[in-house]
Amino acid sequence: MLTRKVRRRLSAAALLPLLGLSTACSDAGSPAGTAEAAGRNPVATETRGHAVPLTAAELKAALLTEAEAKGFTITGSDSRVGAAATDGRAAEAGEPTACLVLRRTPSEYAPDRGESAAAWSTMYLGDGALWPRQTVLTSYPVDTARARMAELRRAVKACGRFHVRNAYGTGSVTTETLPVPALGEEAVRYRMLARTKLRSGDRGYNYALVTVVRAGGVIASVETSDVLGPFPAEQVKGFAPEPGPDEPMTSVPAEKVSKAAGA
Repeated sequence: MLTRKVRRRLSAAALLPLLGLSTACSDAGSPAGTAEAAGRNPVATETRGHAVPLTAAELKAALLTEAEAKGFTITGSDSRVGAAATDGRAAEAGEPTACLVLRRTPSEYAPDRGESAAAWSTMYLGDGALWPRQTVLTSYPVDTARARMAELRRAVKACGRFHVRNAYGTGSVTTETLPVPALGEEAVRYRMLARTKLRSGDRGYNYALVTVVRAGGVIASVETSDVLGPFPAEQVKGFAPEPGPDEPMTSVPAEKVSKAAGA
């Protein structure tokens, strides 16, 4: 028999694709925070990278272990050779479509991303947490990984405010760039806060905090998300989730990927 905690987590997980933050950009608004250059590690030495991108087995070995994930409960992990054949989430639309990279980067299912291998894991902070922390590692030739990061940075700059729609409903989303530690060879962090309206009529707020690190040809993304439910509009203006106690859980896989990539 499933415990109450497990049942609650399963129910929460079922809502993620409904309230997921796909992105479509508009010219209104602009991301706040640090400049693009702040995402690069000024003291890191650019790795020569592997002649061949890291394999699925090498990526999976770089995921956090139970011993490393102190304070977290790892509920599952997996790996894949090649890119995803199908997207596990509802098809999403927005303008311009280039901004969809903000959603696809931290997803384990993104068929148009073109990685040679991927590995991912899901964990929760403490036993009472309902919303997951997702780590996704993807492997490319080094030049391709650099291009993916450049594409992500352009999207973060352009998508200060946007709207999205999918089979479950619509969302109005704001995006902010946040300071990020010197991890890997370059890193970017952004926060998305969405006001959602489901086709069922339900309304609410949800957010995602995403950190993306490149080391050689590997891109590591970490996403923390939560659903706030009905939330007074005046409180939303001051709502600014930060990485907090799980910051070490971002740096550890970044360091492991850097080592595996030869950085």
